[in-house]
Amino acid sequence: SPEERHHHPQARPRTNPREAREIVNEVLLRLRASERTPSLGVITFNDRQRDLIENSLREVSSPRVIDALDARDGLFVRNLENVQGEERDTILFSATFAANAQGDLPLNFGVLNHAGGERRLNVAITRARKQIIIFTSFDPQDLHAERTAHRGVKDLRAYLHQAAEGR
Repeated sequence: SPEERHHHPQARPRTNPREAREIVNEVLLRLRASERTPSLGVITFNDRQRDLIENSLREVSSPRVIDALDARDGLFVRNLENVQGEERDTILFSATFAANAQGDLPLNFGVLNHAGGERRLNVAITRARKQIIIFTSFDPQDLHAERTAHRGVKDLRAYLHQAAEGR
């Protein structure tokens, strides 16, 4: 079936194709596992990752995916700046950023590096009514938040540590 095909997105600046693939696969698994359209949201750290995931989902060419994207409490794909006010039972959260070729994790997390970035993170993680699944390409301890003054990045590290511990 078209849902079985796995799309392999191409790398673009400020995107994480591996996380995008994993999220698309998770969405497809959840659609297959439920007769009803699941209440599901995808949140990314930037608009390019959002576009990569949404385009990848649309390229699956599955009527179930399109129906889910159109359903009232179905599937949404939003970046951190455009998710306010929407809730879903489950949120799939793409941390998006990853270590560079030298193995260093940059401390630039988009809107988290701006004043009030911690509020954006708080909005994102409170969109889930039941469950959040975080997709990251780095270990929380590799995020050297002590090297930045931005509270949003510090809060992200603390949140990822809690998630890694299963809380």
